[in-house]
Amino acid sequence: MRLTLPQLRTVLLAQSIEQVDGGRTLVSQADWDEATRTAVATARQRGVPRVGAGDVVLERADTVALRASGRDTTVSALHEPGAAWRWLARGLPLLALAMGLAIDRIANAHRVDLLSPPLLTVLAWNLCVYLLMAWRAWRPPASRLALLQGLRHLHRRLGTGRGRGLAARIVADFHARWWAHTADLQVQRAARVLHLCAAAWGAGIALSLLLRGLVVRYQFGWESTFLDAAQVHAIVSVLFWPLAVLFGTAPFTLQEIAATQNFAGEGAGGSRWVWMYVGLLALVVVVPRLALAAWTRWRECRWQARIDPSDAAFDALRAALPGDLLIGLHGPFAEVLQNAAVQTPQGDRLQFGDVRQPVDAVLAWTTDALPPAWQGAPLLALPWEDFGASWVLEPALFDRLAAALPAQQHALGRLRAAWVERNELRFRQSLQALARHLHACAHPGAGDAPAQHNHYARQVQALDATLRALHGQPPASTAGDEPPSLQGHAALPAPRRASTTALAVGTSAGAAAGAAAGAKAGALIDVGTGGLTLGAGTALGALLGGTTAWVLKSLQKKDDKDEVLRHAAEAACTHYLVIAHVARVPPADAARLAERWRAEVTGTVAAHGDALACALQHEGRGDDAVQALLHTMLTGILRRSFANGGTDAAAEAPPGKAA
Repeated sequence: MRLTLPQLRTVLLAQSIEQVDGGRTLVSQADWDEATRTAVATARQRGVPRVGAGDVVLERADTVALRASGRDTTVSALHEPGAAWRWLARGLPLLALAMGLAIDRIANAHRVDLLSPPLLTVLAWNLCVYLLMAWRAWRPPASRLALLQGLRHLHRRLGTGRGRGLAARIVADFHARWWAHTADLQVQRAARVLHLCAAAWGAGIALSLLLRGLVVRYQFGWESTFLDAAQVHAIVSVLFWPLAVLFGTAPFTLQEIAATQNFAGEGAGGSRWVWMYVGLLALVVVVPRLALAAWTRWRECRWQARIDPSDAAFDALRAALPGDLLIGLHGPFAEVLQNAAVQTPQGDRLQFGDVRQPVDAVLAWTTDALPPAWQGAPLLALPWEDFGASWVLEPALFDRLAAALPAQQHALGRLRAAWVERNELRFRQSLQALARHLHACAHPGAGDAPAQHNHYARQVQALDATLRALHGQPPASTAGDEPPSLQGHAALPAPRRASTTALAVGTSAGAAAGAAAGAKAGALIDVGTGGLTLGAGTALGALLGGTTAWVLKSLQKKDDKDEVLRHAAEAACTHYLVIAHVARVPPADAARLAERWRAEVTGTVAAHGDALACALQHEGRGDDAVQALLHTMLTGILRRSFANGGTDAAAEAPPGKAA
């Protein structure tokens, strides 16, 4: 990811604050969370479909850096640095030029030494620098920054001491990060300034010679204890060879050099010698150094800051960043969860993609071939019965995804909590609906048995509509779900599981009692098998058709009110189990699970019947005591029904002990 230098400075400063300020004293955790949420919202407004670290790092860092800068002047200086570096880069070459000018002479105020040691030293030093640069360019790049790495290490050790304050530690950490990211740029900047200083120094020396010549008569020559005129002529020929080749300057002859021994030359010769030295300085020092400075400046302009959002330095950001996951479900019953997307307050999103969308991972419980769009995603095997058979098992989905997608584990943890909270909220709302239903059944009001029966049927329909709405089920068909009319002893539909007895109002008391008892047991089974396999509408039909005869017969007896309430509780709990698990259970397992539920519900209601009847004595809606009892009853049934290996064992338990 490419950044400008101000953007890089802001990002690194935010990283330093986040790393050093573990106690969140400078920028509070609420500020961090708000900065993340704002950056994510802005990215999504820009049309980013799936927000990553690179989409929010700049805005989040800018928000944090601004808040920290407003609270600490030291941090503010890091966020908005002054022009010290620019002034230094301009001032040092000017200082070098002034120092070159201040050198009023090379060796003697009135002499131009043919073999001037200071001047030869300047030339030799620059030639050595050029050779060193060529050697550095030839060597592997890793060796170039050894000094900078040592400086960063020293800076880090000095800045992270225990006795230093928070701002000082932030400064030290920031500079360590800054050197790590901008080492190449700093090398180019330093090289440019050094090249300019060297060029200014050489130009200052040349100007010093020329300006001094305005007021001083130079006498040139040479003297040596060990060299003769021929040897000096050879040295001078090599020294001024570039000028002779490039500009056609006439070289000094052996006779001229011999004539200047012991400084026997005249002023005119001194002028020629000065100009040759000035040309040599320009050719060897000033021009090459200016060219190298221009080259490094060009490299500076081409340099761009880069960060890798997948780097470990951004672990804290990725942990705080909302996840945006798209998961593929591959196998039977996948449509049950297809629209069950979840989102957290932090902005995390989990959606289940269709076969045309690329996904982050595929959760499969079948061996069928994957859709083409999913074939590049990680394939996770998880049996449906381990996570999809009931909402109480659904957290296993996030456990499996977190193990397979470690980079998203923080987001998956938040999504898991939001998913569980949503299920628990729906469960609490279902318990409220069940409690209202039981209160209505416990207090039917005045009227004969048919009127009370119709009241019960309407309550069943109201409960069904509420549970359907909570669990995303379509409303029941009006034509098929109207409560049967009891006026004129109209016939009632027979229960699906009772194949030998047709129930009708108006039969003899003994026959009706026997048929009603069978209808009750059959309907509680049928509400499971039909609802789990054919749909919730079939379950409602079983309740309205198969149990109304039993309810009507019980209502005709004055002392059967508790039995009616017990049956209403059994029917309501069973209906909740069906609505909450529609289309989740394979047809082969539906009958066994329905039989289990009949035993579980009957035994659980019997065990809590007295407490439930006591709680329902007071007329009211949404009573906490009733909801608490229902919570205990249904939670136990669900846990036993869908615990690992617990289905068959619990089904074998006596009905009275199921609670």
